[in-house]
Amino acid sequence: MGVTIDTDVVVVGGGLVGSASAALLARQGVAVTLVERRPSTSVHPKARLVTVRSMELYRGLGIESAVRAAGEPSHGFAVTDTLSGDLSTWIAPPADEVEAGDLSPTTPYSCDQQRLEPILLSAAGDLGADVRFGTTVVDVVERPDAVEVRVQGPDGPRVIRAQFVVAADGARSALRERLGVAMSGTEVPGRSVSAVFRADLEPALRGRTVDAVFCRAAGAFLFARGNGVDRRWQLGTYVRPEWTGRDPGDLTAELTGVLREATGMPDVQPVLEDVALWSTGAFVADRFRSGRVFLVGDAAHVMPPYGGLGGNTGVQDAHALAWMLAAVVRGDAPEPLLDRYETERRPIDRLIVDQALLRSRKAPGQGPAEGEVDPLRISLGQHYGTNEAAAFDDPARPTMATGTRAPHVALADGRSLLDRFDPRRFTVVTAEHLAVADHRLHVVSVGLADLDPRHGGRWMDTYGRATAHLVRPDGILAGAVDDTDDLGRLVDRTLAITGSSVDGRRWRRGD
Repeated sequence: MGVTIDTDVVVVGGGLVGSASAALLARQGVAVTLVERRPSTSVHPKARLVTVRSMELYRGLGIESAVRAAGEPSHGFAVTDTLSGDLSTWIAPPADEVEAGDLSPTTPYSCDQQRLEPILLSAAGDLGADVRFGTTVVDVVERPDAVEVRVQGPDGPRVIRAQFVVAADGARSALRERLGVAMSGTEVPGRSVSAVFRADLEPALRGRTVDAVFCRAAGAFLFARGNGVDRRWQLGTYVRPEWTGRDPGDLTAELTGVLREATGMPDVQPVLEDVALWSTGAFVADRFRSGRVFLVGDAAHVMPPYGGLGGNTGVQDAHALAWMLAAVVRGDAPEPLLDRYETERRPIDRLIVDQALLRSRKAPGQGPAEGEVDPLRISLGQHYGTNEAAAFDDPARPTMATGTRAPHVALADGRSLLDRFDPRRFTVVTAEHLAVADHRLHVVSVGLADLDPRHGGRWMDTYGRATAHLVRPDGILAGAVDDTDDLGRLVDRTLAITGSSVDGRRWRRGD
């Protein structure tokens, strides 16, 4: 069937999570080919909030400044009768708590998905990824030593032969269905409509700035889109019974009426650019791995769009999987390491889906519900390998437990300790000067003179607790040692290496 292309990993889906997967894999030095059936990236804004953890990942990819240029700082949410009335803020900008605690070298931000995807794809291409739009997956055939993805694209049929496939093809994932992986969860009743439009809303805003407003008079949300240089707006509301069965493109008059109610501007004339109907639920795939295929993002979990949890969780799936795939592709680890992706991510993702569902059931403006986890803990406090009660740490008081994010410490040179981690190797953080022969280890020696004076206490309360802390390539703590001779054994255990040698690469490109 056409020409055969050899690669290491095929990413199916060129949305937010697929684009992130391609960039993160390419940064690992993995040969990656991305295929997307659509002719271009998203045209609808979709996700907007970029959490502080996702911004850390984008910082590691070298695109933080590009994301900031494409978006704007987060300004918080408000509830009011109309946009023209008083705005009573009910969710403060998420950057406030991060900055107040100095918990990260970056902050949360607002950047629409259709602006973020091209930035990620550009980074993936710069790192060597092969990106193919207008390319549809026809079949996936798994062999004992490889997987063949048969596609149809602008250049005709192709067979892409790889070691692994990352399924990032969305909530209605054709790959997931082909593999027979079921989704378990809860339906969220009702349908909603989303309309992206241009209009001068300054007469209602009167110089005020918000990310989103729930307008009680219209039962509708107004979301700021783009940024001050190129401002768009998005109207989100429920589908009225009399709209049922109507084509979204035929609802211009009805949506204009809702917008006038929401803004309190009876003469506003919006220019609608895109209208979409959508429904949601709270579901998690029963498996995140099927042989050589791995599910990420909406292919692995679907959640209500509250709190910006969906897209960010998917990007963090991609990050968690990339280093493991790279370790196996390079032959540094045996294939059983890849089982850890599901055992680590699925329980966390299940909890995050539950958190999104909990938020979706609240009335706008209502305070935290019973059992609601603080958004900062969800972003920075995820704890792999724990029960539900301990699944989220307090990032302001790091436990340094194995399976938690290695905390930020500011350095005297203006950088963060996180900036010195090696994304392809394990990083040893220590106050000692170590010379190690293990090629898998990157040593970061930190003395008191290397620290920002404000963070000397944080260093002693975190990394200063042991002689050395081992950090995985994904920035997750792998353990601490008081005898540095134990570092190699700790790496072996983390990589699921049980013997004296490993044959992780049984098949190589071109063999």
